[in-house]
Amino acid sequence: MNRAKLIAGAAALTLCTAGIVLAAGEPEPDPPSYDKLELMADVIALVEAEYVEPVETKALIEGALDGALSRLDPHSGYLPPVRFDEQQKAARREYGGLGIEVTMEGGLVKVNYAIEDGPAYAAGIRPGDFITAVEGKSVLGKDLDAAVQGMRGLAGDPVVVTVLSPDQTSREVTVVRQQVRGRAVRHRVEQGLGYVFIDTFNNDKLTDDLTKALASLEADLGGTIPGLIIDLRGNRGGLLTQSVSVSSLFLDSGEVLSVRGREPQDTERYHADEGELYPDVPIVVIMSPGSASAAEIVAGAIQDRGRGVVIGRRSFGKGSVQSVIPLPGNKGALRMTTQRYYTPSGKSIQGRGIMPDLLVANIEDEGKIRKRFREDSLPNALGNDDDSDYEERYEDVLYAPETFPEDEDFQLRKAVEILKTSQYQRLLDAQSELD
Repeated sequence: MNRAKLIAGAAALTLCTAGIVLAAGEPEPDPPSYDKLELMADVIALVEAEYVEPVETKALIEGALDGALSRLDPHSGYLPPVRFDEQQKAARREYGGLGIEVTMEGGLVKVNYAIEDGPAYAAGIRPGDFITAVEGKSVLGKDLDAAVQGMRGLAGDPVVVTVLSPDQTSREVTVVRQQVRGRAVRHRVEQGLGYVFIDTFNNDKLTDDLTKALASLEADLGGTIPGLIIDLRGNRGGLLTQSVSVSSLFLDSGEVLSVRGREPQDTERYHADEGELYPDVPIVVIMSPGSASAAEIVAGAIQDRGRGVVIGRRSFGKGSVQSVIPLPGNKGALRMTTQRYYTPSGKSIQGRGIMPDLLVANIEDEGKIRKRFREDSLPNALGNDDDSDYEERYEDVLYAPETFPEDEDFQLRKAVEILKTSQYQRLLDAQSELD
């Protein structure tokens, strides 16, 4: 009886997923594939009967589904209902709180940043303020996590914080907690140039925040940004829509990327809007082996279009698109690779990443290229039709001299140097020669 139920359940799931595929116009499944479901049912039935400890059939089936999909490539898999719900929340990067970024200073919680549309900002809390107590309890003597624990809670619930302003005025402020998004952009003036660090593309307000950051830099620099550094190091990517709209800030129309599926008719092309914000501002993008996906799209578009120079190390090489397909009846979802990313010049990012125009290290010179963990290191990683050599060579990498201060950023220093010298134009010219 259990075996029959397993076969029926597996067949129902197959029909369910097949229905999704058939809706896209694919042929019906090959009948022999149902014979393999009988093998799966036999194996699960044996495990249920003979395994040394009792097993949960649901967990076995979920694991089998995930294992089958992960054999296709490392980014495909099955998401049980609970994990599917958790990943949806994580992708939104939402949390319940006050919408502030804080540090400890002098035993008090210092507000370094307040999201402009967040609850703390609406209640009058500003950067530079100190929070001395939460619900009447002093934060003195606590570490940062313990000090802010009372600020976290359910969205919609109020919390009373005692705020000390820079002029030493103390006041009690009631803030209603909300689900707020962490900021993805940080900016500052760096040696007379504009600098923006983009932490993630998993924020649907990223382009708006970046536009505000650039306007702030423009004002701080007296109305003109003489050069811009875009730091994408460690950026693991995120929303495709944000990678396109961010690229639009620096490109005057034209292709940003193409997304190609199994069939030629599955190709989609994404273009930048007309009217870039700063057409005459030279740009240097800094990449790292941890820069992936949407970050690679932006860097690849800027590089391919001759709009700026990319420095750092070859990026991660995450050039595939995953579709999350919810299963009917709240049975979780399939996360399945359906397309690949290509730069404007038609190069696949998959497994290769973006090769910088200038290789610059941010670690000590060890006399050889250190092995880096990238997409092509993953088991079952998708290949790339372009099998030309794309490895970094030790002799091409710039390393910091032994006298370089340990507390400084060599890659950032090099970006500043490039923007302030003729090296920027030479690197741009070298791009066009490669084309």
